[in-house]
Amino acid sequence: MKFRFITGALLALAAVSTQAASDAPTGYTKCAQNTGATCTMTGSRSVALGKSGSFVYATKTDSFACIGSAFPSNSYTTSAWCSYAGSTSAASSAAASSAAASAAASSKAASSAAASSKAASSVAASSKAASSTAGIPAATGTVINPTTVTIPANTTKDYGFQRIGISAQAASCDDEGQKPVFLLEDGAVLKNVIIHGGLNGSDGVHCKGNCTLENVHWEDVCEDAATMLGGSGKVMSVVGGSASHASDKVFQHNGKGSTVKVRDFNTYGDIGRFWMSCGNCSDNGGPRKLDIDRVNITGRIWDSAKNVQAYAIRLNYNYGDKATVRNLKIKNYVKGSPKVCVQAVGVQPGEAQTNNGEFFNTAYCDLSPADVTAY
Repeated sequence: MKFRFITGALLALAAVSTQAASDAPTGYTKCAQNTGATCTMTGSRSVALGKSGSFVYATKTDSFACIGSAFPSNSYTTSAWCSYAGSTSAASSAAASSAAASAAASSKAASSAAASSKAASSVAASSKAASSTAGIPAATGTVINPTTVTIPANTTKDYGFQRIGISAQAASCDDEGQKPVFLLEDGAVLKNVIIHGGLNGSDGVHCKGNCTLENVHWEDVCEDAATMLGGSGKVMSVVGGSASHASDKVFQHNGKGSTVKVRDFNTYGDIGRFWMSCGNCSDNGGPRKLDIDRVNITGRIWDSAKNVQAYAIRLNYNYGDKATVRNLKIKNYVKGSPKVCVQAVGVQPGEAQTNNGEFFNTAYCDLSPADVTAY
């Protein structure tokens, strides 16, 4: 058994070493150097910038300028290359053998833990999910932690696109109050990670203050993708990344006086809502603010429980909430279908919330019809 484990680890290392000298990830097509030249492609794809086997990633739609500022946190010179995945799902299948070897090694290492059999089955399921979920880079390994991982204040954790999960917290993703996979203290940065799909994704990421989520991908959202808990003046900044199949919502906003800011983000498959200000939190109030730019919703906005079309954003105008929306694309959108920004009346626990309909160009819904377009 020990011999086979070592052999698997060496195979994984060899797979990584094979592409170490490449200026594009396996399965990606080089398209332009980092000089501002145009990278010509179509559709929404995972794109990379780098050289010699070291890359940063983003998600872009159609052709884009290959320049460092188009990618988060990089220091590449003009000798670096931009490249794109062969299709919205090619990145996962192209690196399948490397990801499989890494996942096998992670599963083997986890076998000494009490929950090893559950972890192993989760790894097998997630490998299948990663190969079929659009826009998510191939996982470089899989780890199921027994409890929440806390990222301390003012520190950065880069996972190199490992798939990270938590032991299942509930029997169903519909159950409320599940633990998060990650808890970010004030000033923490989480980057380049895939949040495990299904029950092992639990309640995603919780942000207690200022935090940054950079190139974070949720392969199959369980309860919620991320929740903002930070208070007055705090900002949760989401840069790049994606969320898939969020039957309830992608972003939950609880912290009064704080902001959720989202840039260059994609959703795949059906989502229940993109962002929601808490309607009946304990000691509910506001204001809560949303600021989004260059967000692509590539599937339906759909209430699966009621089997009806839902809405993208809901805020509490009576608490002074505000949503600023620019460059939002929604699959098959026509004005009013789906509703984009719904103004609601926030309430206290035990009271019934009222939605007052869709609005444009108000003090609360800061968007015009021209800010929302269709694929």
